[in-house]
Amino acid sequence: MLLVSLVTVSSAREIQVVGLLVGSGGLGDQSFNDMTLAGLGRAQKKYTFKLVVQETEGKPESNENSLIALIKQGADIIVVNGSQFAQLIQEYSSKYPEKYFFVNDYPIENLPNVASTVFAQEEGAYLVGLLAAHITNTGHIGFIGGVDLPVIQSFRDGYIQGAKSVSSDVKVSVVTVSPDGDYSGFNSPTLGFELAVAMYERGVDIIFSVAGLTGNGIIQAALQQRKLVIGVDADQDHMAKGFVLTSMMKRLDLSAFTEISKIFEGRFEAGIIHYSLENGGVGLTEMRYTRHLVDDSVMQQLQQATQDIIDGRIKIQGNR
Repeated sequence: MLLVSLVTVSSAREIQVVGLLVGSGGLGDQSFNDMTLAGLGRAQKKYTFKLVVQETEGKPESNENSLIALIKQGADIIVVNGSQFAQLIQEYSSKYPEKYFFVNDYPIENLPNVASTVFAQEEGAYLVGLLAAHITNTGHIGFIGGVDLPVIQSFRDGYIQGAKSVSSDVKVSVVTVSPDGDYSGFNSPTLGFELAVAMYERGVDIIFSVAGLTGNGIIQAALQQRKLVIGVDADQDHMAKGFVLTSMMKRLDLSAFTEISKIFEGRFEAGIIHYSLENGGVGLTEMRYTRHLVDDSVMQQLQQATQDIIDGRIKIQGNR
């Protein structure tokens, strides 16, 4: 259990402003960033704070300027999404020890006013890989990742392992939109569309899209090509009804609400907090538009695999 540290930071009674520093892809991605905003909106209704939001161009100078803007607007808690802000947070958390910093989806330790979350995305990805391997008609499925980051590699590895658990003959094609350090891969829906169409034309009939706003283009390609796609982070099933097989939800809304609530209730935990299948941090949608495509026997296999992962009987290899 992590130790609670409240020595240098403001008391919950003094918190009036929460700031969100939006990650690559921006708001409106119907995915990573929108999920976090939804969680903060839920917390705002409960604790009645002022919420201020800053977007960024994704470049180091822009990132820092946006963070400084939140500080100037009086943010007592600063919430950021993803690894691109990690160095900034480590620097500014020591400059402003009276503020809380909450980092979604990137581990930061040993800073008394910084909490961070990591998600077991490989667990949810294993399940969608298993599902895709059962549903594919061509035996050829795909994966499109936004940026070549460890977290995206973790999605990829879990997906491949899940698919191969069904059949070693399943072919998995992998494309990454941009290299590590270039976050444009999360903000390129036109390119996502083009990459997905090319993949479908090569015989892939299901693509797992893990690419932020870029994924919106991938979903549109699935709709145009009349093929299947798997959404990510949020429930994206409605974005192309009947063509989004499921979405691997990464509950940044849950983590944002939960961790902000801890601060307001005097239960702040510095360090790393884990979200997984076991505590509802990751999981699949109910497939309300595609359930008819999935045999009951496959649903039972998904349920069994979920329990086996939670109980440790299935070990998922690769990046974490």
